[in-house]
Amino acid sequence: MDLTTLISSIPSAAISLVVAVLICFMGYRLRKAGIMLAGALLGYTIAHNIAARYADASTALLIGLVVGVLLALMCSWLYDAGIFILCGACGALYVASLIEQFAMIWWVELIILLAAFIAVGVLALQFVRPVLIIVSGLAGASSILSSLALLGLPLPAGNVRLVCALVLALVGMAVQFTTTHGR
Repeated sequence: MDLTTLISSIPSAAISLVVAVLICFMGYRLRKAGIMLAGALLGYTIAHNIAARYADASTALLIGLVVGVLLALMCSWLYDAGIFILCGACGALYVASLIEQFAMIWWVELIILLAAFIAVGVLALQFVRPVLIIVSGLAGASSILSSLALLGLPLPAGNVRLVCALVLALVGMAVQFTTTHGR
């Protein structure tokens, strides 16, 4: 079995589970890689979605990839911008997991997510380590549960699921606070 066959046999939910565990328990340690990944995903998503309205699919993909790479590099070079984007994205991801149970008009949801993105990003610039640990713990825990559900594990819904996510997030935060130091 070669590497390509091995990778293609891994369900994407399993990959997202591994990434979610890394975010939840090692978010602060992996901040530089996370900064680049968050910049790339944000740049790609926004550029691709806008380009897809005006260009064909392959052109939109190319534009998304170019903007994603450029934003990843910018976030890497400009540490504060990267921290703002990474923490803002993790905060918005967590808020999205909370509000998904409510039926909202898309633009109201967008305003809430943008407000969370900006608020958490600004807080992160003031208090890098604690904010990064808190948002990566919350976002990682929420993503772990989503990945487990995608893998077919029956998970509780509603408040029980929220409590499970919070307990998992607290464990992830505790691990990060005890194993990291400095800015």
